[in-house]
Amino acid sequence: MRVDEVFDLISSINALNGSEIVPLYMATNRVVAKDIIATRTLPAFDNSALDGYAFAYADIKNPLKIKGTILAGDKNNYQIGPNECYKIMTGAIFPKGADTVVMIENEKLDKNGDLIVPLDTPPNNARKITGEEIKSGKLLLSKNSTLTPANIMLLAAQGVSYVNVIKKPKIAIFSSGNEIYEPWDSCDTLSVYNANGFGIMSALSQNGFESEYKGVLKDQISTIKEALESCINYDIIITSGGASKGEADYMSEVLDLLGFKMLFNSIDARPAKPTKCYKKGDKFIFVLPGNPMSCLLATYITVLPLTKKLAGFSEFLPQMQIAKFKGSLKFKASRANIVIGTAKNGEFRATNDNIYSPSMIKPISLSNFIYISSIGESGIEDNKEIKIFKIS
Repeated sequence: MRVDEVFDLISSINALNGSEIVPLYMATNRVVAKDIIATRTLPAFDNSALDGYAFAYADIKNPLKIKGTILAGDKNNYQIGPNECYKIMTGAIFPKGADTVVMIENEKLDKNGDLIVPLDTPPNNARKITGEEIKSGKLLLSKNSTLTPANIMLLAAQGVSYVNVIKKPKIAIFSSGNEIYEPWDSCDTLSVYNANGFGIMSALSQNGFESEYKGVLKDQISTIKEALESCINYDIIITSGGASKGEADYMSEVLDLLGFKMLFNSIDARPAKPTKCYKKGDKFIFVLPGNPMSCLLATYITVLPLTKKLAGFSEFLPQMQIAKFKGSLKFKASRANIVIGTAKNGEFRATNDNIYSPSMIKPISLSNFIYISSIGESGIEDNKEIKIFKIS
């Protein structure tokens, strides 16, 4: 399946049905489960946007008697008459009869201590009018809005302390292979440490998703079947290794036994090609490549988009931008190729001239974007505008 077809497939999948109520301070980057209606008009009263003097613009040419000072939080009623003003602090209630503020930096007093207003002060300057931001009863945030820091502030300004958000997918992660050892174990030189499981968990965590690491699956049908059956309460199960066609790759056989339907059995993009995805009911299983670079690239272009889609994000595909390619590359036109590299100031450069092995980690650790070529494309010329995707 082509990468664009994988993206289309993920786009067709619905978000999880469940929701939960979380404290506002824990809701950043969560997705709103239903429309939120404003219960408080903002601003709730006319007030000053800065420290200065509140006066009637009609009196701008006259000296103004300063009646006193209005502080933020002062709830008393104040009123000015002709040729009067109040010194006013940021956020303080506007006195009746006033409509404009002259900033305190432009303060000028005559010999009688009256305020002289600069004639270039615009009418209604620095006056925040009741309801100019939002009125009670109006839509504040729509369903599927992402709770950015600004949206968190918007809710807090309404007195909201808990918010209903779409539940995050529950995710389990396995690695597989008889040759795999954990970083805390003793590993001989003919075996390898488990890099994949921790890379996948980190990529998920970087994007705000928690996951549970379940350990290394040995290459036995009964072991794999028992482990996957134990994860019935998870929305997404991710394994790495056992994705190719080797004699000891039992994952596909086990998933067939468990009644999972294959959504795709490969991605036409080297080196992430041996990537599979299965579905049963509302549950998804990814079988990612065993090679670390292949595994992490597959995580970026399949696992993370699906996870974000299930969590209700409206923007779930890898972040894309247009950049000019610097240098020149040749590659096989018979397949799509992933070029790893760095983007800066609108330019994209391939890491190490895109010379790497799928088993390597260092090249991708030096990269922050990828380019995915089209089938039939044999290379990229210098200064060509290309579409690149952010990976970290």
